Amino acid sequence: MSKKQSKSNTNGAATGGTKSARGKNNEVTTIPPLDSKQAAIFKVKQQYKCLTGGAPVAQVSEDGEGDKPIISLATRRISFAELVRCACFPFATKSQKLMPVIKSNVSLYTQYEWVLGKLSFASSGEQVAASSDSRIMSRTTEYFDFQIRPDKSNSKQVHLLLSLKQTQANTSLYVKGVFLHCMLKNQFKVLHFENVLDGRAQIIIEKDSATYHLITSPNTKLYLC
Repeated sequence: MSKKQSKSNTNGAATGGTKSARGKNNEVTTIPPLDSKQAAIFKVKQQYKCLTGGAPVAQVSEDGEGDKPIISLATRRISFAELVRCACFPFATKSQKLMPVIKSNVSLYTQYEWVLGKLSFASSGEQVAASSDSRIMSRTTEYFDFQIRPDKSNSKQVHLLLSLKQTQANTSLYVKGVFLHCMLKNQFKVLHFENVLDGRAQIIIEKDSATYHLITSPNTKLYLC
């Protein structure tokens, strides 16, 4: 999640410091401070309400399954919390059911990418390419380096190498790995770098896969969560 320190909001929530509140019988209850992840989500939620008026336009039926969920006006709306869950826990069962819906709805896709932009701790926008069919094999940003290298023992595979910069490497937020969200128009793919050691991680993908074409496109935007 974002490493930026969240400031106190108008309702009194803050990232640092322990709060206390008086309940029944005048008892004092200690309220633990928000961690950086919770604070970021809280801040984005307030911004999201201002942006959307508090109600996403897309809806999804409860019985939607697989790649073709059923969309109906008679079903519930997709909430902000569900968009956050898809961004932070994209491989959760409920997130997997919502992903196809996000892809198929322009408004919801736009909102989802906005949430990603706010919650990600690093990102990489569209790249300048020599030609329309050029492939981007590396990216360098302030917070991370990303490289695609051929597998010397298997020409049909490539290694995706992620290197987090020193300011981002030593943090407990990476104990469950890093999710790389790859966004291109109405397409997107999430890659999980599960094992991050000393700020470095890698995975292997097939060179002729849709993932390879997406990750190497100069028009693909990358978000790290």
